[in-house]
Amino acid sequence: MTNKDKPPELESVATDNRPADEQLEPFPCPACGQLLAPSCRVCVACKHAIDPAEIRKPGVRPAVEMPARREPQPVGFSWRTFLVVFAIWVTGAALVQRYMPPLKAQLVLGGVQILCSLWVLFDALEKRLPRPLRWGIGTLLLWPIIFPWYLARRSHPEQPCPFIEARVKPATMAVLFILLAVLFYVMFKYAPPV
Repeated sequence: MTNKDKPPELESVATDNRPADEQLEPFPCPACGQLLAPSCRVCVACKHAIDPAEIRKPGVRPAVEMPARREPQPVGFSWRTFLVVFAIWVTGAALVQRYMPPLKAQLVLGGVQILCSLWVLFDALEKRLPRPLRWGIGTLLLWPIIFPWYLARRSHPEQPCPFIEARVKPATMAVLFILLAVLFYVMFKYAPPV
């Protein structure tokens, strides 16, 4: 079979007389790791002379297992924080009621709750926590429970708090606020006069 009789595919294979050690793909420099062209024999970064024997042949890299992403644990209710806040509240309320008339004492204690709820709202906005308005309103309406819980949530901003921050349909929130309004109306309408 002469060269004229060979099919074109075999002819290109037969005329390919490259040396076996010639690099056909870009490769990293053995000294510094800079990616070099296949024909490069001196590293452009570190000026290291490239010996073809030093060139690593590209191989199949082992599959790197990505660690399983764990969901952060939700922030639970902190009983220790609750007990500390409750003890401070009882002590402060006892002192205020002892040294002030009843109406002024109620105004002072209500003012503390309002100021705490405003602080919670603005602090949650500043820390970019989800649902800052819920934290603020919750602190205003259920101060002894939500305020200590917010203090625990504040110290762990990367952890979620599904009880307060969960997505809730607007209709459910409206029903909840209506029930709370009815509850407060009944409490103040039938409360004994002071």
